[in-house]
Parts: sequence; C-alpha cells; structure tokens
Amino acid sequence: MAVVAGSELSAGIATAKLRLYRGGQIRICPRSSLSVNAGAYGLMLAMGSGVVEVDYTMAQRGSDFLLTPDFSIQLNGPGTYHFALGVNKRGDTCVKTLSGNSSSVVISELLSANVYKTKAQEAASFKAGKLDTNSPLNEECGCPPNIPVMQAAAPAPPTPQQQPEAKPTPERVLVSNAGDTSAPMPADRPGQVHIQVDTPFVFSAKNSAGVKPYSVARLKFSDLPNVFFVQEKVDPVVLEEKQLPVSAVEVAPDLKAVVPAKTKEKKGFLRSVKGFFGGIFHRGT
Repeated sequence: MAVVAGSELSAGIATAKLRLYRGGQIRICPRSSLSVNAGAYGLMLAMGSGVVEVDYTMAQRGSDFLLTPDFSIQLNGPGTYHFALGVNKRGDTCVKTLSGNSSSVVISELLSANVYKTKAQEAASFKAGKLDTNSPLNEECGCPPNIPVMQAAAPAPPTPQQQPEAKPTPERVLVSNAGDTSAPMPADRPGQVHIQVDTPFVFSAKNSAGVKPYSVARLKFSDLPNVFFVQEKVDPVVLEEKQLPVSAVEVAPDLKAVVPAKTKEKKGFLRSVKGFFGGIFHRGT
C-alpha cells in the first residue's frame, strides 16, 4: 500500500517493511510503531517504545531525523546507513550497527545539550535516556530473525495391490469435475510448498498534498458492537391542526360563578302606610 507523509505504521506479530521511494527500506519490528513525515531536507521519523532497523543510502546532501522519547538521532547525507535502534518503556536505548554501515549517526538529548557521535562499527547502550550512561551493548538489539516455515513430511502411503486398471471411456473423460464449483479441493501432495507473499509499505512524499494520511489502528473485538442497526430514512409527518371537541360539561355555565341579579325588596304593610302618610304631610308643607 502507498504511505504518504503524516502516516503512522504499526507492526503486529511479524516484521513490517517500509520501502522508501528514493530507495532503501526501514524494518518495523514486531509490536513496534513508526510515524513518517517529510521535512524540508529529508525525512522526519518518530517512534516510541519498540525496535526499528534503518537500511538505506542517502545519495544527496540532507539530513534525516529519527526521534525517540529521549533522543534526536540525525543521519547526514550522503552516506550509507544500516543500524538497529531499540527503546524500552524505561527509556533504555540501544544502537547497533549492522553489516554494510559506513556512516556515523549523531545522537542528542532532547532535554540537554549532550551529544554523542557513534562510530561506523559500534554497538552502544544508554540507560534511562541519558548519554552519560554509555556502555558496551551486551544484549540483542534489532528485529528477531524470521521463523523458518517448517513442514512435516507425510508418511509414504502403503503400496496398493496392483489391479487391472479399467480404461475410461471417452464419455467419462469428458464428464469431469472441471467447472464444478462444489467439487472438493485436491489434497496437498507431500513436499508441496505454498506461495508466500511479502507486501511492503512504500513511502513517497511527492504529490501527497491532497491525500489523507494512512493510519493503522488496533481494535479489540470485545469493544465492537455485536449488531449494527441501520436507521431507515423516514419522511417527516406533519400533523393537521384540528379543533378539539368540547364536552357538554365544559359548555354548561357554572352556576356558582353567576352573580344573582338584585331583586326589589318587598315592602311590608306598615312601611307602605308610613310612606303613604309621609308623602301627604310633605306635600302639605
């Protein structure tokens, strides 16, 4: 697959190869990750805890940088580089030159001004991310060797008794399993070798402006949902406004809320007589 600037690559249980467009390759050891980017004068590589092997030649002047959590490793061109670099979670870093290496690398601490320049044929180890703890390398540094594919030899089948072979008729020869997709696959023969395919990564920093970076993510199957629901597209439903029915209880007036009209007070008999004589006497005056 093509890898553009800004991609992050991770290797599983096997070693992955990142082949550069300009030539050479970088081997990403099992369970290691590497970020790839393009700088103004070379490549910008970054890694965490893990192991990588650099194997390429810089024909032109320039500088590639390989960053770890504690160091900045500079590769100046022109030069031929073939070395292994390993970092563990404690910050211990190992650098081991491999066959064909003819150039030295410059190692600088990110949090100080300490600088160390390796020799063309050297294997060194730095403890806890400090250059002043330089010591000869007494452990393995690099990708593990590939496990050879072993194939068990099947025992020779017993020799069957010779029987007269019946010559097949032309009709039986024409009617064969050719074209029958339900026919079983033939059994493997003793000593048969299967085809092995090596699919490398190819990095190119050219014409990568419109291409998104490629990332390899690790997923746990336990975190994935068991069922995927697809939501159907449903047209919206508009409800019509309707006048709500009014019950008879709501229509009937509330008798308690009605204010009774004022009625004329009934005058008694004595009051009527009093009013009558009062009117006469007032008229006389």
